[in-house]
Amino acid sequence: MDTLMRHFKQGDWIFHEGDEGECAYIVEHGSVAIVLERADGHITLATYGEGTLFGEMAIIDQKPRSAGAIALKDCSLRAITRAQLNHRLERADPILKICIQVILKHLRKTLSQIHSPEPTKVSSHVAHLNETHHVLDSKDQHLTQVVNPIVDVVQPTEQAVQSMAETIGQAMSEANPLMATDVFSEAIKTLHLEQELQVALTERQLKLYYQPIVRLSDGLIVGFEALMRWIHPEKGMISPAVFIPIAERSGQIVEMTYWALREASSQLKQFQNVQKGYWGTQYAPLFMSVNFSGRDFLDGRFLDEIQHALQSQDLPPKSLKLEITESMLMLSPEEVQRVLGICQSYGASVAIDDFGTGYSSLSYLQSMPADTLKIDQSFVRTLHKNDRHLALVESILHLAGRLGMLTVAEGVETAEDVDTLRNLGCDLAQGYYYARPMPTEQVLAWMEKQTEKFPKI
Repeated sequence: MDTLMRHFKQGDWIFHEGDEGECAYIVEHGSVAIVLERADGHITLATYGEGTLFGEMAIIDQKPRSAGAIALKDCSLRAITRAQLNHRLERADPILKICIQVILKHLRKTLSQIHSPEPTKVSSHVAHLNETHHVLDSKDQHLTQVVNPIVDVVQPTEQAVQSMAETIGQAMSEANPLMATDVFSEAIKTLHLEQELQVALTERQLKLYYQPIVRLSDGLIVGFEALMRWIHPEKGMISPAVFIPIAERSGQIVEMTYWALREASSQLKQFQNVQKGYWGTQYAPLFMSVNFSGRDFLDGRFLDEIQHALQSQDLPPKSLKLEITESMLMLSPEEVQRVLGICQSYGASVAIDDFGTGYSSLSYLQSMPADTLKIDQSFVRTLHKNDRHLALVESILHLAGRLGMLTVAEGVETAEDVDTLRNLGCDLAQGYYYARPMPTEQVLAWMEKQTEKFPKI
């Protein structure tokens, strides 16, 4: 069920003036009138059709609704929740935030003058035009049309009110034109996916697939990377390239990461028990790599979640590996260093993912508590076609060796890749040459086959 979709019949109130704002709306179908509620009727400020946004003022400045909204026709509205809007505002440029607040303050001040019993100082210009306003009659509560006749003499205060309302309405309408088709479609798609992601979390549509990581010297399995997948009941598999960016923009990525951390830690314990059953204790315990975003590090629960994952599963030291990107190191180096240092004290290890594709962070490697460098697949897949990429991989491996860091090559797909990386001194590899990301059942079957290559001593 699409809980972000709201439906209203013609004449229904969507919200009243003075209500607390719970959400803003995008008109998908139908039309809506924004009105000022008065004892003798209602003044229409603006009429919004498909593709327009309204109701955002009360969300942005967290004050009661400055006007009411009624359905001019049967309409379908896409709700934008306070959390969805506030999350985006929090990430906006500070100057833009100030501009928005100033604009809203001036608009609310002008609207308040319309309701004021005191005479206004607005020009008493008389409009010699017949105008039709949609109003909700206060007696019979039906949507009607009121035609303002041509007037030559109007009480100054009332005339000023009408003129002001018309001016405000025109400004509101001009500031909120029909959205361009591609922008409107993208906004609707994003909002819909955000809501569906929340459902996916509660209804266990999200799954973890595990890609084996092997030792290049002999092909022995040493660990896994946990990769999130979304299996939608109607749309099937949705690519992480689609839903991960949306989750990061909406802030949902934090809860998704914590779910993945708990799930992957529990699964790692099972994999380690299977490993022990096949090979005893002759090999080091398998590790599990879990990806984290910059938003995770800013969350106050982060360290508690890491500690709980390690302790609840009684995981051996360094068997939980936190994967972060180069760009995360640049956001707040001192804070990241402090948090990662605490994670290491809990028994976790740290890998820098996609190394070589982000910002220049070489100066941070000497102080950053990371023990693994992962070479991005874009370099690995062109090793034999691009001499510059080969040189970069050689340099990364040399640097990691001097720093005493473990190296993992991603995107290994051919035997030629394996031979080259092994000769260059790379430690570990993952990629389709060994195995694709797999659900738990397939991983267990894959591990059983490994007993043929690596029998118990």
